[in-house]
Amino acid sequence: MSFARTKVLQPRPRAGLLMARPRLEQALLAALDSHRALLVCAPAGYGKTAMLGRAIEQLPAGHAAAWVSLDEGDDLHRLLACLMAALEPFDPPWRTSPEGLMTAATRPGGNARQAVAAEIVNTLDACDVAHGVIVLDDLHHLHDEASIAFLDHWLQRMSPRWTVAMAARHEPPLRLARLRAAGELIDFGESQLRFARDEVRSLVAGAGIDAEAADALHARTAGWAAGLRLALNGARGGSAGSTIDRQAFDFLATEVLARIDPALREFLLLSCVLPELDAARCAFVTGIAQPARWLEQIERLGLFATVVEDDATPTLRLHELFREALQHRLRLERPDEWPLLLARAAEVEPDPVRRQALLLAAGRPEQAAQSLRAGGASMLITQGGIETLLGLCRQFPPEFAATSPELQHVAGMAKWTVWDARAAERHFTLADALFGARGDPVAAQIARGQRAITLIGLGRLGDAGALIASLFEQPLAGEARIVALLARTWHTMECGAFDAVAPCFEALVDALEERPSIDSWFYGVPPPRQTPCRGIEPALARWAAGAMAVAGDRPLPLRTSALHTRAWLALWQGRLDECGELLERAEADAQWVGQHVVARSHGLALRAMLAALRGERETALQAMRTRIGEHPDSYGDWGLWHLLFFACRVASACADAASLREWLQRLLALQPGLPDADAARLRPSQAMQGTLAALEGRRAQAIALWRAALEHEEQIDLLGQAGDVRARLALALAQEQQPQQAAAVLAPLLDKPEARPGGTLLAADALCALAALRWKELLDGRQQALLARWAESLQGRRDAACCAQLDADCAAPTARASAAEGPLSTRELEVLAQIADGASNKLIARSLDLSPHTVKRHVAHILGKLDLASRGQAAAWYHAEAAAALRRPR
Repeated sequence: MSFARTKVLQPRPRAGLLMARPRLEQALLAALDSHRALLVCAPAGYGKTAMLGRAIEQLPAGHAAAWVSLDEGDDLHRLLACLMAALEPFDPPWRTSPEGLMTAATRPGGNARQAVAAEIVNTLDACDVAHGVIVLDDLHHLHDEASIAFLDHWLQRMSPRWTVAMAARHEPPLRLARLRAAGELIDFGESQLRFARDEVRSLVAGAGIDAEAADALHARTAGWAAGLRLALNGARGGSAGSTIDRQAFDFLATEVLARIDPALREFLLLSCVLPELDAARCAFVTGIAQPARWLEQIERLGLFATVVEDDATPTLRLHELFREALQHRLRLERPDEWPLLLARAAEVEPDPVRRQALLLAAGRPEQAAQSLRAGGASMLITQGGIETLLGLCRQFPPEFAATSPELQHVAGMAKWTVWDARAAERHFTLADALFGARGDPVAAQIARGQRAITLIGLGRLGDAGALIASLFEQPLAGEARIVALLARTWHTMECGAFDAVAPCFEALVDALEERPSIDSWFYGVPPPRQTPCRGIEPALARWAAGAMAVAGDRPLPLRTSALHTRAWLALWQGRLDECGELLERAEADAQWVGQHVVARSHGLALRAMLAALRGERETALQAMRTRIGEHPDSYGDWGLWHLLFFACRVASACADAASLREWLQRLLALQPGLPDADAARLRPSQAMQGTLAALEGRRAQAIALWRAALEHEEQIDLLGQAGDVRARLALALAQEQQPQQAAAVLAPLLDKPEARPGGTLLAADALCALAALRWKELLDGRQQALLARWAESLQGRRDAACCAQLDADCAAPTARASAAEGPLSTRELEVLAQIADGASNKLIARSLDLSPHTVKRHVAHILGKLDLASRGQAAAWYHAEAAAALRRPR
């Protein structure tokens, strides 16, 4: 969890200290039951949180309530993370994982946010609750534009079965006018929250205060809840009739502090740096023994504290006004201790955003940057919180950021993750230099290796090669070695040394298997053009197995990438049915985890290639058009060149001359401006020109171009093109009545030790035509049988001898247990049976020894397969099927 758990726990004032207000409570309850949205808006100290909490506790049976407290620095990712966690007890029937929705919502562009808002609305509407309330407390802390845009869209479409209650010190920058005009938003402002004269009289009646004194107290406080509480605690200040404002509160709070036990005052002053107070953290920060005793006394005295219900650790939260008054007093009395206490509070703060705020307030930006690099960065990147991470980077003063290697390194990682290679390269360059100047060679090696990777992405192979060579001149270990091996693998591939990619990648997998961490495997995802390299199959299989093991059942894009890799292996080996099954599972997984940008791009590539091999031309071409349209501009011209080359391979497989001509022309137009565009790197496009010539009927020119290309066979073998060229050239020569030359061209392809079709499959028409020819003695029996088998794989028939059983950890979740059981697997039926018995996801996970992530995904599968909307409908379906089974004759 990347936020403090207390953010999603409802604060609960001590029952005996509540200032009961039955009329206001009943008005709030009625509004929560009848309106789509409710806004409680008033300055600090008017009891907004307490009144909402009191109303929530009085909701009727069957009603649900979720609470989210917002902090300074919260953004859309944190807002959604808190919202999903707050809703978890009600088992929403998610169709996309909550983590996936967070990832999707924080992508650039408003359409993704709207889609996520719609899915959350639909999921809430399908929850098995009579009515639900979602409280967004302290909404004035939320300034993030993406969050405001999301809330606007969400509120306008909120299901009538749920109410969103917002509490803020001022009107939030939301488009609330439409909701107000439609009567769907009700406002509670300062006038409604002020205590009336009769309420004050009732409140003080038991304290021996007569009506005249009560009226004077009401006039003095102007009905302000915070002022009343101070007055009832014995504060004195101001003459009758004067109102209490924020400055008066500070003065009165000081008087309250002067009247309490000096030891309790000391505890409050030293612990007020903590966002919440629990015994362990208070002991660490203050150094005071037996902190639980003082926490109990704070609650008993009603010193502006509420209880955060947490079964594991009883926790108090001080009212913001009181906490600020304490902090002001602490800075005045002990200015030297203030930064030390903030730094100690940061040491025990699990929330990365809060921890950084404490360290920056303590004047320790170096420590904040180190903390961000040590843990927060990789956690946020792998959990999809890129915008949160970039926001944390922006909080540092620019003059410090320019000199911090940790901050430059984190910024580089974040920029690379969103494919902004140019910005990433600048950050990694600075990080390398700054780590080196500091005398931290290992950190410098890591930054240098990551800079080399970004340079490869930008097409600057010369600069990248020099960096990689310098890395391997030094001892390398751990993360530095992994990054260097990854850079070497990619560099080898980009240089066109495709036959040398497999040993490089094998060394990388060796290193990854020694370091099973999510972030290390996350950055080593094999791109599609790596998968057909000769001899790479064993290393790819190991990588996929390792990635599955590291990801486990967590909703991470790494799992999707492992399924994609297995699908590519099946495709290049001619097992198209298995490839299709794996692709379907990968796409379902990608949908569940929120369509991560890399996984989506790789999925579109695989979908296009498989459709082309199956003869589904329009599906293949449309997938490529979509992939080209979604390509990030920041990825650089070489990234676009590779994308267009992939599109050309698909168009050639579809025998679509028009699309091939369009994409090849765009590719060739890019080439004069590409960095490091030497002849070796451009040779794949020369071979593709031969294929276009053949499709346009220029056979002689095609033969000449292909022959020239095969003189540099390894360099043209991008995406397995060498096999494609050999097959096309062999057929063209056979059609020219040159069978001996055709066989000579074809034989090396059939004599490869791996005996798999690879890129030859993309010459489907040529391959099938070659298999139908009578080769007699020109090809031996083994060669002809292999050729026939490859051709058969393109006709939808699977070669059983080549089909491997999937690993147990990757068993298809949609596999049917038996025909009698219908569309659900055995495990899904077990989950459904427990849903029908009324078990929650947590209980199901415990009963079946599954993780909550797995249970949620099983629920999504069940609802999807049965075309149902809610757990209640699923339970009804199960009971109906069980009853029907009892009626069937035996």
